[in-house]
Amino acid sequence: MTSKHYSTDRQERENLIAKIGQGEIIKRVVVDRGHRNGAEIHEISNTGIITIRNQKTKKLITKLIARPGQIRRYYEGNAPYYLIKIAKNNQELGYNEI
Repeated sequence: MTSKHYSTDRQERENLIAKIGQGEIIKRVVVDRGHRNGAEIHEISNTGIITIRNQKTKKLITKLIARPGQIRRYYEGNAPYYLIKIAKNNQELGYNEI
């Protein structure tokens, strides 16, 4: 189940994620930014893909190709080196601009 925003705007990114590989979830973080629809669950995969879902409804909000800074924030500065390296490579390829 996806949000309306996700299903209409993200096909190009979804195709790129399929090329990279969704990977296995290695970390889950609850993020509450005070949004009217509630908190989010951010799932980080071992291929540097971040999947964001609404915590209550479990609807998919978006998927991101992580930048190194995002990975560091999720791990509070203690991120696995290999994951930072993947994120840097994806950033150099311009993947997270899509």
